[in-house]
This record gives sequence, structure tokens and C-alpha cells, in this order.
Amino acid sequence: MDKLSKLAVKYGTDRYGKHHYTQVYHDLFKDKRREVKAVLELGVGEGAGLFMWRDYFPLAMIYGADNDPKRLFDSQRIKVYRCDQSNKQDLIDLIDQVSSSIDLFIDDGSHIPKDQLSTCLTVMPLLKKDTIYIIEDVSDPTIMGGLAEYDCKLVKVGRRYDDRLIICRKYQ
Repeated sequence: MDKLSKLAVKYGTDRYGKHHYTQVYHDLFKDKRREVKAVLELGVGEGAGLFMWRDYFPLAMIYGADNDPKRLFDSQRIKVYRCDQSNKQDLIDLIDQVSSSIDLFIDDGSHIPKDQLSTCLTVMPLLKKDTIYIIEDVSDPTIMGGLAEYDCKLVKVGRRYDDRLIICRKYQ
């Protein structure tokens, strides 16, 4: 089992077990773990993923965003902000607060295809070049059609209807 999968089990995130995302993330970042300085996860749940990212990326600041005010917290190298994914201004304000220098942006928010697409289209222009933007739990892969301006690929990782990731890169 790779290091990220072990951390997912340790903290109880569904990225290993229910979904099968940790191997994909590990393959993307295993040789760059110390280069990643900022991670932002939209939709934090109970925070398990944030702790997993903090331990996996030893030099990174980990930011979270959630619509539920009860899920806002600060911890060592973790800060969670309030953000409603369906509100464009909230997304813009979030990037203003955090910084555009995000290395990895993860959309694990509402899982509503319309929100997934509009969030990516709102946030990607605000992020630095070479940011990796990942949409988790993609139930409608046709949203990729709206992301043609970015280098995106769809990755199917399990048997569930939503065991798909869209991985986008911003090169300009």
C-alpha cells in the first residue's frame, strides 16, 4: 500500500476504500511531495482529507473550504474557510483570501455537475500556471466538454457510478 493510501486509512477518508483515488494522487505527486506548498480542498466534510494532505505534503499549507460553518477550523498547517461553491463571488473571495499560488485544488464539494463545471470555470483563471485541479466524484463525465480550454483527462478508478476524477492542468 502506498503512503497516501496508508494516510487515508489512518484518517478515515473515503478516498481509499469507498473510492479509489489515493493511488491516482500518489502517482501524480509521489516525486513532488516536498515541492507542493499549497493545497486547497473544497468540501472538507469532517476534515479527514485535510489531515491526510497535511501529512502527505510535509511543507504545504493546507486550505479547506466548506459551506457548513460547523466545519470551519484551524490546526497545524490547516485553515478552513467558509465558501458556498454555487456562489461565484464566494469562490473569488476564497482565492483572494488563500492566494492564487495553489499547487493542488480539489473539488470534493457538492458533487452536482453544474457546480463542478462552474467552479472550475470560475477558479481556474484565478490560479497560477501549473496548478493541478481535480474534480472528484464525477457522475456526469460530459461536463468535460465545458472545460475544453484546459488540458483535462477523465480517470475512471472504480465500479461506482461516480468513481471518476477529472484532472485539469493550467499551462498558461
